[in-house]
Amino acid sequence: MPEPGVEGDWSTKDVLAHVTWYEREMVGMLKSRALVGSDWWALPLEDRNAAVHDEIMGMSLEEVRAEVAWVFPALVEQLELLPEEALGDPSHFEHMPAEWAPSDVISSNTYRHYPEHTESIRRLLEQDSSP
Repeated sequence: MPEPGVEGDWSTKDVLAHVTWYEREMVGMLKSRALVGSDWWALPLEDRNAAVHDEIMGMSLEEVRAEVAWVFPALVEQLELLPEEALGDPSHFEHMPAEWAPSDVISSNTYRHYPEHTESIRRLLEQDSSP
């Protein structure tokens, strides 16, 4: 998991920490019912991902696993607490632009984000299991 090369110089650990960073941001947004979070959201996507990667590089595999262990359940918990009508109504979230759909913000930073990274991990696993 800590070996680079899954996605460029990213390891599987880095990919998990990256995805978890986005999920953690969604937990914060859902808890506060406001479009709040890291200042890195103001950065272009590539720059934000580089900043996140710089932060997570120092995390051990155990730290990443610990974060994954609490973030995903917290995300599910917050989603279960969210009134269904809030998914389509940005007025349920302070500072969210009226033209945004909360469901799009949440999904693009959670389950719609996963396929961007799972294929590279799948390829690596297939490569490791080939004779």
